[in-house]
Amino acid sequence: MEFDIPAQSLEDALYAFDATTGIEVIVDGHVTLGRKSTAVKGLLTPAEALRILLTGTGLDARRVGADAITLSIDAPAAAPENSALYRDYSAFIQQAVLRALCEEPDMRPGAYRIALQLRLDSSGIVSSIDLLGSTGDPQRDLRVSEVLRGLSIGALPPPDLPQPIVMVILPRSSQDSGDCR
Repeated sequence: MEFDIPAQSLEDALYAFDATTGIEVIVDGHVTLGRKSTAVKGLLTPAEALRILLTGTGLDARRVGADAITLSIDAPAAAPENSALYRDYSAFIQQAVLRALCEEPDMRPGAYRIALQLRLDSSGIVSSIDLLGSTGDPQRDLRVSEVLRGLSIGALPPPDLPQPIVMVILPRSSQDSGDCR
């Protein structure tokens, strides 16, 4: 793709990246505050362009679907010893959220897309939830928040679990995803 994104506030650069590629960048707004992008110009893949755009920001990109990427602050170099623990706990979170949504006939994943930001208390209960995007239906958005607020993950979180936790639910059939079977 042809890119011509000048160095600017990171938030504005991410909007330009999204407009050019059609790839949604999901990031907590406070993470972009005060950060500047690097200029991106030329014929590049979206991954190459994003890597250049984020140079020097201290942020890391992770693909969460065909058309979505999340950004997070680079993990400290000393964290690898906990990465397996975090990965395992992330699976607990995903299973608990999907189980809760699958129990509600009007909330079953598959027909909508939503990005969430969760915070857990020390006992593994969802203490707050913020929607980072909409399902396109304000009533469904409200219902997702109601269903997930107070949800027990079913296991204690690691004491140093980075929070908030960002989760994206993509519109795909339960046959393809295995969800809600």
